[in-house]
Amino acid sequence: MKKPKFGSIEALGIAGMAIWTAVILLRKLNLSENAFYIFTLGILPNLGAAWAMTMFGKWAIELVLRRKYTLQKHLVLCLVIIVLAMGSESIHDSFLNSPYDRYDILLTTVAQLIMLSLPIALKDKAFAAD
Repeated sequence: MKKPKFGSIEALGIAGMAIWTAVILLRKLNLSENAFYIFTLGILPNLGAAWAMTMFGKWAIELVLRRKYTLQKHLVLCLVIIVLAMGSESIHDSFLNSPYDRYDILLTTVAQLIMLSLPIALKDKAFAAD
C-alpha cells in the first residue's frame, strides 16, 4: 500500500493538533478571567482532538491494517469518535465527579460533521475510487 496522500483529512488533523496544543499552552498562562474565554478554552480541545483522532484513525487503517480508506470507513470512524466522546463524558460523570458536559459532545459532533463533509465537498483524492 502506498503512503497516504495529504488531503483535507490530514489538514484538519494537523489543525486539530495545533488547536489542542495552543489551548493547553493558553490555559497555563491564565490571561483572562472572562467567562467566554474560559468557556472557549474548555471546549476547544474537543474540536482539535476529534480532528486529530480522525487523522490518526485514517493512518491506522491505511498503514497498520493496510486497507483502502473509503468513504464508508470515514463515516464509521467519525461516528465511532462521537460515541467515544460520549463514553468519555459518561465516565467522567460517573467516576470522576465531573458533570456530563453537553457542550463538549456538541462541539465534537460539529467537528466530526465538518470532518465528514469537507473531504466530500472538496472531492478529496482519498475517496476518488469510491
